[in-house]
Amino acid sequence: MADTLKKRLWQWLPVVVVFFLLLVSLSLLNLITLSPEKADRYGDWPLYPSAVLLVLLSVIILFNLFRIFNQWRTRQAGSRFTLRLMTGFLGLTLLPVLFVSLFSINLIGTRIDRWFAVEVGQALDDALHLSQLALSIRRQEHLAALEQLKRNIQGAESYDIALLLEHFLSSGASEVLLIDSSQRLVAQALTDTKTLIPRLPDRSMLRALQTRSYYYKLETDGPEKLSSRVAVSLHYGEQNQYSGVLTALFPVAELEKSLTESVENAQREYGSLEFQRDAVKNAFRLTILVIMVMTALFSLWAAFVFSRRLTRPVRTLVEGTLAVAAGDLDKKIPVSERDDFSLLARSFNTMTKRLSDARAEREQARRQLQQEHDYLHVVLEHLTSGVITLDENGVIRRVNSAASNILRQPLLEHAGKTLPELSAAVPQLQPFLDIAQSQLQDTTGSTDWQSEITLSTDEGKLILVCRGAALPAASSSRQGSVLVFDDVTDLIQAEHDAAWGEVARRLAHEIKNPLTPIQLSAERLTRKLSGELNEESASFLKRMTNTIIQQVDNLKGMVNAFSEYARAPNLHLQRVDLNALVQEVADLYRVNEGQMHLEVQLDGQLPPLQLDIHRIRQLLVNLIKNALEALEENHVSNATVILSTQFHPDVRQALLNVKDNGPGIPPELLPRLFEPYVTSKHKGTGLGLAIVKKIVEEHGGHLTARNLDGGGAIISVKLPVS
Repeated sequence: MADTLKKRLWQWLPVVVVFFLLLVSLSLLNLITLSPEKADRYGDWPLYPSAVLLVLLSVIILFNLFRIFNQWRTRQAGSRFTLRLMTGFLGLTLLPVLFVSLFSINLIGTRIDRWFAVEVGQALDDALHLSQLALSIRRQEHLAALEQLKRNIQGAESYDIALLLEHFLSSGASEVLLIDSSQRLVAQALTDTKTLIPRLPDRSMLRALQTRSYYYKLETDGPEKLSSRVAVSLHYGEQNQYSGVLTALFPVAELEKSLTESVENAQREYGSLEFQRDAVKNAFRLTILVIMVMTALFSLWAAFVFSRRLTRPVRTLVEGTLAVAAGDLDKKIPVSERDDFSLLARSFNTMTKRLSDARAEREQARRQLQQEHDYLHVVLEHLTSGVITLDENGVIRRVNSAASNILRQPLLEHAGKTLPELSAAVPQLQPFLDIAQSQLQDTTGSTDWQSEITLSTDEGKLILVCRGAALPAASSSRQGSVLVFDDVTDLIQAEHDAAWGEVARRLAHEIKNPLTPIQLSAERLTRKLSGELNEESASFLKRMTNTIIQQVDNLKGMVNAFSEYARAPNLHLQRVDLNALVQEVADLYRVNEGQMHLEVQLDGQLPPLQLDIHRIRQLLVNLIKNALEALEENHVSNATVILSTQFHPDVRQALLNVKDNGPGIPPELLPRLFEPYVTSKHKGTGLGLAIVKKIVEEHGGHLTARNLDGGGAIISVKLPVS
């Protein structure tokens, strides 16, 4: 309540100040218009309130103009309608004010000019001349009477002078005085017996009589008494031996006095007005101009105020509509019973409430769907099986992380593509994707299918078991699909290794039993028959028995290899410095490397590992021996084998690489390189790399092989760092 009252106070404060200044300025303008003679006395300060009012109105209007222009420039709600309404209001207000002001200025100028017409001035001049003529006649009469008294006094006795003066009062004079040259009263006659000592004339009268023969002046005796004083100089005495001044005072009649004063006042007022005619006209014009400007500014201000009040409901509705369009469905418009927009405001509030309820329901449904989506995402992300979902158009919609891990490809980056597009982007997956695509397009059989797929990757052969099924259609006859696949490479490899282990164990058992009797029998034959045969036959026998013994030894080595491959792991783990072990084994081969060159590149940051030192030494021997034999068989010039170690602290993993610069591994053998009896060499059992793979798996590591782009091959052993 207090905030609303304060807001209204600040809204009405400019209005109160403006109206107060308006009253003051109009009062002062009326003062200088009706009393132009006061304008010079007051100066310019009566115009100051008007100037302050004009400046205040101009500031208010400029502020409103700036606000309207800013609203129009930023396209705020109701700004264009406010501008049009304000323009129309100004047109209806300013044009009549302008016409009335121009007509008033012209009319006032004409009327003022008529006040000072020639006839009025001539009449006043004639009246003034007539009054002056009447006074002149009365002056001549008084002078004639006084001249007659002067002639009577000259040569008269002193006692006759007083009688003559008393007799002169009958001519209408109120007093008559005879003054000598020393300004002493000689004789007097007064009609007012109460006056004992009359007022003697001043020296100005004496000085005037020195230059001319008479003196005449109107004098006032009190606020309402007007008299005319007449004086002449004379010589008196029996011999006219004395000089003096004879003066008389004649009262002026009341009517004559009134008429004379009226004419003089009218003439003086007319002269003053005539002199100030331009000032009066300018004062009236200034007043009308100021009032016109004030009216125009007030009209402009009123246009702002009323246009904003009239457009406020529309502006509020537009703002509410824009707020709803921007997503603010909680927007409410105030409803006023006194407003014609109340029905529209209620309808708008009802609409926003329904929209808000609908949005709340939609948001609740979205949250439920999101919860289900999150639940499904968690389930898919924790599945060990790879899952790929396709929509009815065959476009990939969802891929879990297990699918990317199994296929060794970032499938999430290819979401939104079809299977043929993915096959073109990732050629390594083409066999898998071709089979899946053909199964999805096959509409003759069941919608559920299963297939085993083999892929060749950089890390070796990958065997997948893939299952597909159709998803239920929601609204169309077409339906999506889901692919679920598992990596069974290790399972099949384990079965394969177990089978080979069993074969190796049986072969070792079956072959090892007759080998010793065969070797012993060959040795006995040599001892028994060497002395009974001639030299040639004995030499032949010796060669044959040596061949038998050598082949038996070879078979024993093969049997030992079979036993080694089939033997169950029995590790003795300890902290081993892999760098030192690699250097030790490399030094053994450097002694007899001949034409071969063996390099060692060790990572000094590699920490000790938990290893079975004898098994890892066997692993190193097999890898180095295999690389050197491959280079020797292919007669590689400048043959080089590089042993290197690396430490990856982010994944806590040690990497052992054996790289050569030979012709590389035949591509057809690369997927089956670590299987038993798979070899490209002309000699050997084909179990060396199989045993290496088994040792790596016993230590929880991973083994890969690949050809290098510039020639040669590299075998990488990844071991965990605890």
